[in-house]
Amino acid sequence: MIHKLSLYVVMIAVAALLQLGFGGDLSALFARRPLPADGPVVDIALGVAVGLLAVLLSRLGTARFDWSRRIDAEFRDLLGPLEPREIFGLAIASALAEEMFFRGFLQPLIGLEASAVVFGAAHVPWRRSLIAWTFAALAMGYVLGWMFEARGNLIAPVLAHFTVNYFNLHALVRPLAHEAP
Repeated sequence: MIHKLSLYVVMIAVAALLQLGFGGDLSALFARRPLPADGPVVDIALGVAVGLLAVLLSRLGTARFDWSRRIDAEFRDLLGPLEPREIFGLAIASALAEEMFFRGFLQPLIGLEASAVVFGAAHVPWRRSLIAWTFAALAMGYVLGWMFEARGNLIAPVLAHFTVNYFNLHALVRPLAHEAP
């Protein structure tokens, strides 16, 4: 489990060091302005709702398209078996690290569009059969970036990202229908 999380620990450290290196305040990685008057309740609801919608679209894609099933199979092979606590750890670590880096640090520096493209590029697969994953990441990069711009903090993007990773990782490690006893 530790080796799977180490990338995200490094990413958090890199985001923090770059933020400081560019003369920024570490708190700006999480929020660009005070919480809106409607408070974090809207951020939480928005993040969870967007995350659940993305999970639904992902699961519908897997049910309908061969390329989506191939992506799931590739990730299932790559990740191997995961315990529920490992899924939770990976989901929260990846969501927090990637949102701190791509939205908290990079987006204010290069803008929404460019940071979404970099986010998509960071998800270029090791196999050509997974290229659709890059386009899904690009689209999510725009959505997550829009939430950061609209709300001014990382609550909604982190929760959306966590929700997607948490439920999709659970779906990936669940035995397939043809593998069930």
